Amino acid sequence: MMKGKAFFKSGVFVLLFMIVLAGCGSKDNNNPPAPAADPGNTSTEEKAPEEAAPEAEQPIEISWIGAYIPGTDTLAQKYVEKRFNMKIKPIGIDRANWEQQLNIKLASNEKPDFFGNLDSRMDNFKTWVKQGIIGEIPVEKIREFAPKYSKMIDDADPTAWDVPVVDGINYGIPKIYAEGDSPFIPAYNEAWLTKIGFSEPPKTLEELEEVLTKFRNDDPDGNGKKDTYGISARGKDTLGSNQIFNTVFASHGITPSGWVLQADGKVQYGLTTEQARAAFKLLNKWYKAGIIDPEFVTDDWNAYRAKFVGNKTGMLDQALWYHDHSSGQVGMDAEKAGMKMVVGKPVIGPAGKMMGIAQGFKQVPFAIGADASKDPKKVEAILKMLETLATDEEAYLLTSYGEKGVHYDLAEGGGVVPKAEYTDPIQATSALGINFFNPTKGNNMLMLKWDYPAEKVDFRTQVNDKGITPITDAMQMKTLPAWDANKDALLKMAKEYELKLILGEVDTDKGFDAFVADMNKAGLEQATIEANEVYAASKK
Repeated sequence: MMKGKAFFKSGVFVLLFMIVLAGCGSKDNNNPPAPAADPGNTSTEEKAPEEAAPEAEQPIEISWIGAYIPGTDTLAQKYVEKRFNMKIKPIGIDRANWEQQLNIKLASNEKPDFFGNLDSRMDNFKTWVKQGIIGEIPVEKIREFAPKYSKMIDDADPTAWDVPVVDGINYGIPKIYAEGDSPFIPAYNEAWLTKIGFSEPPKTLEELEEVLTKFRNDDPDGNGKKDTYGISARGKDTLGSNQIFNTVFASHGITPSGWVLQADGKVQYGLTTEQARAAFKLLNKWYKAGIIDPEFVTDDWNAYRAKFVGNKTGMLDQALWYHDHSSGQVGMDAEKAGMKMVVGKPVIGPAGKMMGIAQGFKQVPFAIGADASKDPKKVEAILKMLETLATDEEAYLLTSYGEKGVHYDLAEGGGVVPKAEYTDPIQATSALGINFFNPTKGNNMLMLKWDYPAEKVDFRTQVNDKGITPITDAMQMKTLPAWDANKDALLKMAKEYELKLILGEVDTDKGFDAFVADMNKAGLEQATIEANEVYAASKK
């Protein structure tokens, strides 16, 4: 048996040796031997070689300019780069002196591919168009690659699509202010209202006058002195916005600092309208009666709030709902001072319905740089990125607030509560890149449930009553060359006359006519012609 096994082994060895020699002796060394047959393959055809794995697509490189300055390789930047296969060069702008920095960067031949959440103006936007800094973006491309974002714009204000159009060509992606339809609303000292016999805030202009008169004359604070006033205003720090005595002007159907559509179908600058004349007559009457705090001329936002919560004045009407909420500036001031307030509604006056001055949805658009706009891949990538950041909850939360449990928690019923060290936007952007890498944060109608807890959303819904008609600037984000050329002089003149008309230093008859004439001479007449041309064209 041993010999047989030995013979068998040696025979196998010889056979294998002969096969190897036969292979080595092949004359055609350029043709390698056929691969061994697959025992599981009965086909006579040769098996095709395996396909090579596709090469990873190179990341799309973009430069991105926006407000706040992110740190290097932050959490938000890494997330965006990984999710969208991008390599991003962030160009941060300090909000303290944003315009100067912005102009320096653009003048130094830095040409960003994407213009994000910049604090800018429409005249800047149009200048960049003329200088060839930003490029054309067909609206159909925006709708194709950012359909949900586009629908949000449609639902908020379809006319926002008109804003990026220059000479018939679209140069930007519409951007909205989420609180665009939130009106300025009045708030009252609740204890004072009760003391003068009112169980709820006034609903009409006549009732408001009665309330303010009693706030002045009926010792609502109970100290035995006539040292209280009905209302004050921010006479010092509202140049250009003229947000003073909002309730009165709104009850007359106008926003004083904007353009107002008149009954004849034409637009007119609010402060120069007959409605404004009537409002000034009432305010001058109140001032003479001592209802208005005479120091309103020099009051700024801080002094204005302090007088309200400090039981000096009984009404405040230059705040939006989120200011009056318990987490807002006015709400927190009141709580610290131990003063309880009640939020009312805009009162019904000569306009015949409840109207409130609102700031409007339109903002300076997002934009794509001129060079990037010529690259279809970059355009598609930027639009898809914007769509996802605005509409995908995971993307929105991480790029707006960071990681849950690390950088923020969720309030009961929803809503993000940032950790203490991430409440300051400058510090948070530097540490995490948030705020910079989501340009829709805070201005996104689709994500309010995360920006505000449920209780805050309920307060917003209650205060922003659907019965309130918002009054917005009919020419919001429209460029009027004559206005822009004379803007500083016009605003200064408007503020001077505004105060003098209330104080009675200029009468509301011939004096008001002189005010309108002076404004027209200073450039308003030509601006009004331009405004009506632009408005008429927008309606075609």
